[in-house]
Parts: sequence; structure tokens; C-alpha cells
Amino acid sequence: YRSELEACCNGSQNLLVTQSNTRVNTTIQYDAENKSKLNVTTEIWRKFPQKTPFGYKTFPSCTVVGNSGLLKGSGCGKQIDSADFVFRCNMAPIDERFVADVGNKANLVTMNPSIVRDRYLGLKNTTLKERFVAALSRYGGAYVWMPAFSFKMCTSRSFAVQTTLQEYKSKLSVVFGNPQFMLAMNKYWKSNGVKARRISTGLFLASAALSICGEVHLYGFWPFHVDKHNVTLTEHYYDNALPHKMHKLPDEFAKLQQLHREGIIQLRTDSCS
Repeated sequence: YRSELEACCNGSQNLLVTQSNTRVNTTIQYDAENKSKLNVTTEIWRKFPQKTPFGYKTFPSCTVVGNSGLLKGSGCGKQIDSADFVFRCNMAPIDERFVADVGNKANLVTMNPSIVRDRYLGLKNTTLKERFVAALSRYGGAYVWMPAFSFKMCTSRSFAVQTTLQEYKSKLSVVFGNPQFMLAMNKYWKSNGVKARRISTGLFLASAALSICGEVHLYGFWPFHVDKHNVTLTEHYYDNALPHKMHKLPDEFAKLQQLHREGIIQLRTDSCS
């Protein structure tokens, strides 16, 4: 799987949009809207890092933290944080309420641009910007990964996040997902039996981790509302929101279980305490 993934999608080089894989005056094709394209001006190009900060198997061990309610009371925090590199999804909270179960180390955290719209009203004034920067400060010096080129509406919001964090001299760096990598990744998992329109952030991060990490450990991946012992679970470890219609999480989970059985990843579905 690892070599297939690297061959199809070249994650170690193409995970992010960079100045070396995306030139000025070329066109970016959005990965979730096939009619949408964007011309890369010099101004846009300057927003990208010169080259990718990651390479093939850069990190000996990584954890990818899903947000399942299964993590509540798991006591997995220390184990999660012991990896060289920790991926987290969708700005999930890591404050003292949750640290025993999910840890608080973060090296890359994904952010859905809709958060900017819904929670911070497009960052349109100083108060909102300050609240936003304060909320993100708990992730230390992590990379904030945003799908700027998935849907047209993501672009300006993702750029606004980058500008705001730079304006407030935040330690965080905003990086943008490469739509070519996303397209290749969706196609790869479709051909491997995942029947969703788009793969979830969790499967995307697990795939990225297989490119840039030696060992990959997954926590909090569990798409069901009861655990193995039939105890009812909330949707996420921090709330009970509903899952997204676009994703096919049980399909994805079956795939992750297969990778676990084959020894390609370690999928943790028990408590750690």
C-alpha cells in the first residue's frame, strides 16, 4: 500500500502546494469542483512555502488522532503525544479537559474553512481576529493545514487565516492542501473500495502519514455509536454533532482495519489505561 500510495499520489512531495510544485502563471484545478480553476499570480504564489517541509518517511513515528467519542475516558493522551509527529483533525480541542485522553501535542492540525465563516464571521474585525488567534494558540507552532483549493469558497477564507496569523505574529504556519494530491488520493481509495464522493479528513491524514512517517498509529477512528462492549458513544470526544453525508466512514474504517491486519498501520480501538 505504502509504495502504491507514493506512486499514485507522491505524498512526500505533493501533500502541500509549494512554490516548487506550483509555478507562477500556472492553473490550479480545484479538487471538489471540476469546473473551477485559479490562475496563480505572483501574489498568490508568495503565500506558498518554498518547498515541502516533509519528505518520504521524515518522521520515525506518527500518530493521527481522529475525533471519535471512543477517546472519551480512554487515557490515551500520553501514548498519542509520545510520537515524533502528531496529526489532529478539524481544530479538535486539546485543553486540560481532554489532555488525559487525547494528549496536547500537535504538529499538524487541519482546519475546515467553514469554521472561519461560522465561528469567527469571516474574521471581519479585530475582536474576531483576536479571539481566533487566541483559540489557535493552544496548538503551539503547528502547521495549520487548510483545503484552500477544494471548493472556490475555501480560497479567500484560507488566505484570510494565513494573513491574520501573520498579522498577529503567531507561531503557527498555514499550509494549503494540494488539490492534485487530493484528487489522486480520492481516486486511489475509490479504486480500493471506498465509495464516498470524498474521503474524510481522517483517511486523508492517515494516507499522508503513510507517505511521511515510518510507523503510523491511529487513535479515535471509530465510526459507530457504541463501543465493542455496547456502551453508547457520542459522535466526537468533545460533542455529539452529526457525521457528514459526503463521507462513508464505515467503508473507510473497514479499509483501515485491513491495513491494521496487514501490519501497515496500528489502529487503536481499546482504551490505553
